[in-house]
Amino acid sequence: MNPLSRRLLLYLSAAGASCALQRNGQLSEVQYLPSEEEGWEAFNTLLMAHPDVPVAIAVDSVDELYRSEILPRAWGRERAEMTSRRLRQLVHQSPYRAAMRQGRERNAPTRGDRYLVMGLTNPEQVRPWLDILHLRGVPLAGIWLLPALSANLVRRFHLKDPRLLLVSEQTGGLRLTYLENGELRFSRLAPVDGNQHENPLESYAEEIERTRQALVGQRLITREEKIKVVLVDPLNTLNDLHGFLPETAGFQCISIHRGRLLEALELPHALLAESADALYLSLLSQAPAGANLMTAEQRAGSRVFWLRRGLVFGAAAWLALSVAAALLLLGDAWRLGRQSDALQASTMNDRARETALLAPAGGGDRVGQRLAAVEAWNTVRLRDQQPAPLFAAAQAAANRVGGIQISRLNWHNTGNAEGTSLTIEGDLPAFNGDYRAAHASIAALARLLGEKLPRYRVEVVAWPLDAQSGEALEGEIGGGRLAARFRIQARAIP
Repeated sequence: MNPLSRRLLLYLSAAGASCALQRNGQLSEVQYLPSEEEGWEAFNTLLMAHPDVPVAIAVDSVDELYRSEILPRAWGRERAEMTSRRLRQLVHQSPYRAAMRQGRERNAPTRGDRYLVMGLTNPEQVRPWLDILHLRGVPLAGIWLLPALSANLVRRFHLKDPRLLLVSEQTGGLRLTYLENGELRFSRLAPVDGNQHENPLESYAEEIERTRQALVGQRLITREEKIKVVLVDPLNTLNDLHGFLPETAGFQCISIHRGRLLEALELPHALLAESADALYLSLLSQAPAGANLMTAEQRAGSRVFWLRRGLVFGAAAWLALSVAAALLLLGDAWRLGRQSDALQASTMNDRARETALLAPAGGGDRVGQRLAAVEAWNTVRLRDQQPAPLFAAAQAAANRVGGIQISRLNWHNTGNAEGTSLTIEGDLPAFNGDYRAAHASIAALARLLGEKLPRYRVEVVAWPLDAQSGEALEGEIGGGRLAARFRIQARAIP
């Protein structure tokens, strides 16, 4: 199994911890870890069983801080320095803090960006677990407060309400998380004493009302505004809580039961039955990077680990690619060798068949001599051409047109069929100065020659009267006989 596809997920609370192994996005091996030394020892054993597997931590604690801040718009290093400076001012008692950008604030006078500052104010809650990671040299993937995972849960269930209060039972008490337009604004973990009321759900209803009053005090909602309460109920124990949250008191209450959680989060039924913490462990695999509470030193160590892991993975991939390429080349060489042997065997078989077929004709040498003689004859035959068919065709065409006297036939042959040409010179004895009629007769003669000689290109190269601007005007003035001489050339088509 590729270590890059595995991750250990650790969920910490005041009552203990839960841990799961994530393989290719799927949870497995969810187990409960007790608090204090017994749980630390179990966690150490788990790390030894899965060396070099990154660990992501979710913390559910009452020692947490949330505060909305509007800061000037900045980018890159300037933004990092600005948020780091503001974090040191607001969460100076703990190194585990983060400023998650939540978009632009258009209503503010400065029109800056809204950030949610969050921090774990009691670092001792995670210190023993981090010490074990450091001792084992295991990389840390990140530290998140549990409410930071709630936005992913809201998206999974397509909850579009602008104001939501998520309520869930945790090992440390009742978790109440407020979101606006899918963004985290405030959360609190309320320890609940079940002995105050005969029905523990009454205590839950009181804590929900306290939280609503706290949101009014922080001016996140108005006193008259209704709020939608979403009961996250993986164990199906909060059904009766609806009766304690009437709509007349400003609540709209819905429940997300086990079946919907299993379907939306794609969790095996057995995992959620064994531990409700499997719900939050599954959400941890997609925690937002902006809410990561790791310190700068931890981030640097994580980058070094991933860089080293990436180099090792790249080298392994390159080695695997090289081996695959070598195997392909060897396979091609073997295949080409087989093809060469097959072709050589086929050639030998063809030679044997050729010898057997040529034996009655006197053998291969005898047949070769005969083929050479045929080739020599074809060469001589091409050169041995007579002009008589061309002369006859020219005379027949002139007789058919009539009134044309051929005075000269010039046959030219270069030794091949493509170099043969015939030049015909003549005139019209009865020409009386009608050049239009003379041109028509000569054109008819050229057309008839083209029909009789289809393998020749026939064209008139000299007319009785050439009207082109480049030709000179020749003739006699007075008493002389008018002549209508012409010249036609027929060239063999290659």
